[in-house]
Amino acid sequence: MIRKGKYAIHNGSEYSFSLLKDKSIRLISNKYADLTQGFKHLDENIYIKNVSVEEVDLFKINSKGVYKGEKFSASEERKTGKVLLATTNTELAKKMGFERTDKFMYSKSVEWDEVEIIEERKPYTLINFLI
Repeated sequence: MIRKGKYAIHNGSEYSFSLLKDKSIRLISNKYADLTQGFKHLDENIYIKNVSVEEVDLFKINSKGVYKGEKFSASEERKTGKVLLATTNTELAKKMGFERTDKFMYSKSVEWDEVEIIEERKPYTLINFLI
């Protein structure tokens, strides 16, 4: 699984989250076991828990794929289950056999065992949201 987006650490576990209008955080889980951690069942295989900003550490994940020694943006193709690599670097794209998929974008589908997925994590702040 390739993760991207906003995440929170709460009681030692990582969850995706959304920001609520009352300036709290809604943690989102797919684990039934989190019911024992105060989560409530929302929908099939979705559990939620609202917490204050002070109860969590927030960060963003941007996953990259290292392919043949080069780093690319990476995502998971839903239809094929392969890893989709993308770049705007024309020379690198041509060298690696990528196809042009947009005016400035090149992409290539590769098997999971051809690429190393790395997660780049950066702190996430709510300064603009809390004003």
